[in-house]
Amino acid sequence: MGFRILIVEDSPVMRLMLQEMLEAQGHQIVAQADSAASALKAYRETKPQLVTLDISLPDKDGFAALKELRHSDPSAAVVIITGSNQEKIEAQARSMKALGILHKPFDQNELAALMEQVSAALSKRKWKY
Repeated sequence: MGFRILIVEDSPVMRLMLQEMLEAQGHQIVAQADSAASALKAYRETKPQLVTLDISLPDKDGFAALKELRHSDPSAAVVIITGSNQEKIEAQARSMKALGILHKPFDQNELAALMEQVSAALSKRKWKY
């Protein structure tokens, strides 16, 4: 079963790549955003089951956006996407209860493995759609 996903990524090329990869895996992209502000608006409007959230956004970093998202919906399911391999970022993602982290560049297999991890985590949470 696919998820309804909001892609938050400032790079148009990366958004398109994520969309194509996720749709090929059977997921539905319900919205895309290129900034934290547009992501929060899109989340409220579309109520996605999952958010892919880039750390580097033009108006604020992804962790600040995640904090705001958690304020409005503490149960929001989020995976972090980053071009950095810093342990600090991974630790912060875990502390903010991100369901996973994906490092750029990645391929279809890495994304599929992450989505399996997300599916397993959400089924343990007894996620309600």
